[in-house]
Amino acid sequence: MRRRLDDGRREELLDGVMDIIAARGFSQLRTASLARELHCSESSLYKIAPSKDSLVVLAIGRWGARTLESLEAQAEQAKTASERARLYFRAAAAATHDLSLAFYADMERFESIRLAWWTRVVEPYLDRFVELVRCAEEAAEIRPVNIPFLAEVLRQISVVTRDDRILGGAGLTHEQAVLEVDALIWEGLRWRPEKIASPRLPLR
Repeated sequence: MRRRLDDGRREELLDGVMDIIAARGFSQLRTASLARELHCSESSLYKIAPSKDSLVVLAIGRWGARTLESLEAQAEQAKTASERARLYFRAAAAATHDLSLAFYADMERFESIRLAWWTRVVEPYLDRFVELVRCAEEAAEIRPVNIPFLAEVLRQISVVTRDDRILGGAGLTHEQAVLEVDALIWEGLRWRPEKIASPRLPLR
């Protein structure tokens, strides 16, 4: 019973850490200030991880696991394969609503944390989304698509939609940028049974 309570408290504190760093980033935070905001002792946080960086990595890992489970549950509400893929993508945009540009900027500065984000959040998410797109293609609900190319494009897009310079110039939040990408992707993948003639190049 004691172990269960300890695990519950650990998860509660990790969720609290994620709430704080999602809103403000983490480079300027100290473990002591995290403890004060979470109404716990520093020793409680050090029981979870030996350093602030490793604490942040664990918080991101837990957030990623919970978020991916939520995306899967939301996607299961769809009635078709293509709807399932699109719902998964749009749910991901909503899930990042509370992640601030300060969080993304700090993540780009710290290799271990950026690696944790990619391996525990981005890559599993992209792998699953691409799998759902493949299912929609096999069901003939979208046009044929080059899956490896799509996967690589999505990896590049995930970088662009976290760039505060690009987002600032476009006047978009990360979530809004992802939804813009959503519209572009699904307009391109939408199945059109009619044949579209290729434009003729002018003769020189």
